[in-house]
Amino acid sequence: MTRNGETVKWITARRRHPLAGYAVVILALALFGVGFAALAPTSDEARAQTLSAEAPSPEDVDVANGKAIFDQTCASCHNYDGSGTFAEDEDGNREMTNGPDLREVGPASVDFQVSTGRMPSMDPDNQMPRRDMVMSEQDLADLIAYYNESIRTDDAGAEIPYDVPGTPPERADFEDEESYETALEDYETEYDAYIEGAEDVDMGMKLYLTNCAHCHSWSGGGGALTDGRWAPELHDSTPREIYEAMVSGPGAMPMFSDGVITPEEKQELISYVKTLQAEPNAGGFFDLERVGQVAEGFIGWTIGLSLIIACAIWITAKQRAHD
Repeated sequence: MTRNGETVKWITARRRHPLAGYAVVILALALFGVGFAALAPTSDEARAQTLSAEAPSPEDVDVANGKAIFDQTCASCHNYDGSGTFAEDEDGNREMTNGPDLREVGPASVDFQVSTGRMPSMDPDNQMPRRDMVMSEQDLADLIAYYNESIRTDDAGAEIPYDVPGTPPERADFEDEESYETALEDYETEYDAYIEGAEDVDMGMKLYLTNCAHCHSWSGGGGALTDGRWAPELHDSTPREIYEAMVSGPGAMPMFSDGVITPEEKQELISYVKTLQAEPNAGGFFDLERVGQVAEGFIGWTIGLSLIIACAIWITAKQRAHD
């Protein structure tokens, strides 16, 4: 009991110390910074290795299989005709309850969402991170063929940019090493030709900084948005994924159709992003891993404000000692 009483007296005495208020402010800033870093959603929450897709010919797809896949994995949220699921409120107004209308989104949107593993989703109310694709490349081709034939409205939405490089081939998709090496070499040639075919990367940089950097950060590392959402990082995105995201506008991202940013300008932008990804981290004593201006500014602001408070404490203490 005596020990507890001494502890209370010690705490009470420290609470009355002239520096106690400053200590509380510094502690609150530190806890706020740690809490923000721990709770803010990031694009590193998941990764996906998607399969490369080439333009399927009519002979290579099974529309019936695509319908079965859609009915089993998509219709519960998007309805069997792709019109979405809605409910009426008390005033008779229709309100979307699960999946949105797919009839005018276009095959590029379907390919992007499914190939990056964001769809099908078991939690339509929350943003889905990237993950492994839940179906095979052939199933995706069948699904897109069924979508184009039975759900898509009058060629609405953007086409899949098959001339833009997708994901590199994987060894498991080939029977022997020689076939895999040949396919990989062909892919690298296609990839290099697309990236090096950009004639004005400075234009790509300006387009990226103007239209993309405020969400995905100047380094492509992504960042937190409002309402618990986040802009995903672009480091692992393929040129085709970036292109499809631009023409389909997934989530909160605005849509940049070919009329807004031409295919040639998109190539410049994508080339800049891939060149940016290839740059090594400069490192240094205060290496922040290129998290972007917003996060770096917040860290700088916190440290700077802490130094100002420390200086104020020191000046106040010196003044009181002098008095």
